[in-house]
Amino acid sequence: MKQQSGHSQEMKREHTILTKVIGFIGTDKYDFISCIAKVLSEMQMKVLLVDYTTMRSLMSTIPDYIQGQTMEYQNIFYLGDPKIGEIQNLIQQKEYDFILMDFDYSCGRRDVFLCENIVFFTDLQRHHMEALEGMKLPSSMNKYMVFRMELLNKTASTYLRQVIQSMGILKDHAFYLKWGTKEKQNQIRCQYQFEIPWKRTASSMRKIVWSLVKEWVMKPNEEKEISVVFGS
Repeated sequence: MKQQSGHSQEMKREHTILTKVIGFIGTDKYDFISCIAKVLSEMQMKVLLVDYTTMRSLMSTIPDYIQGQTMEYQNIFYLGDPKIGEIQNLIQQKEYDFILMDFDYSCGRRDVFLCENIVFFTDLQRHHMEALEGMKLPSSMNKYMVFRMELLNKTASTYLRQVIQSMGILKDHAFYLKWGTKEKQNQIRCQYQFEIPWKRTASSMRKIVWSLVKEWVMKPNEEKEISVVFGS
């Protein structure tokens, strides 16, 4: 697979001193995580995606993956089923600018507690949201919520507001992602064509991805230049 030049890696080390670790908890979010990784990579960040999901949905977005082995695809690194302590060692070694970790509806994996930011990504099924509400995570973590919406009525809307409040999520850290035919097609394309659908994805996902990236990495003088590149 393609190796990055030494000059490119030197550029990346200038951006951050410490590895930023972000966890994603919920369902079917591999295309969302891939889009975030794509934007970070284009900003000259070295990014590792770690798949803890039962079905290995994130690893299925790259061809011929091997569990337990770090692989590079389109300037992004991937690792499924890491060894105990492996991620903590990578953080200490400052090997990557960002480590994005994909979890199911559970914080049973101890590595979730390495995250400084947690993004809950869920559809509107109540049993999924109740699972998220029941998680015990440190209050020091910055928490975000992305609701994937196919249909929303008044009763569900009221319940979502209660969930946000009970989980202590700030109002501007809650996002609503439109989910229609185009989004479903892009998600399938991500696994079957191994394509990160950033250019094809709907404006609602682009805005959410961009909002999160800006909060995690942007400097005021960088925003205008990068926003032109990504059409935000």
